[in-house]
Amino acid sequence: MSRKSERRKTAAARQATTQPAEAQPAQWRTTQETLIMAQISRTKLHKATKAGTFPKPIKIGKKCVWIDSEIKKWMGR
Repeated sequence: MSRKSERRKTAAARQATTQPAEAQPAQWRTTQETLIMAQISRTKLHKATKAGTFPKPIKIGKKCVWIDSEIKKWMGR
């Protein structure tokens, strides 16, 4: 077996052990989806975000997205 293929196997084994089996990718919500989910107005969303009482958005280019689990945590679910 070559060194290169052995390194690939050990890297794959390391990656398999470091990630838990039940880990799921984060769900992102657009501004409109966030407003509907949190049942608040756009103005309240921006005021709460600025005040630090609502989770901060992640900016991707010109868009802002919120992480679903952070919104649920804020809502108390």
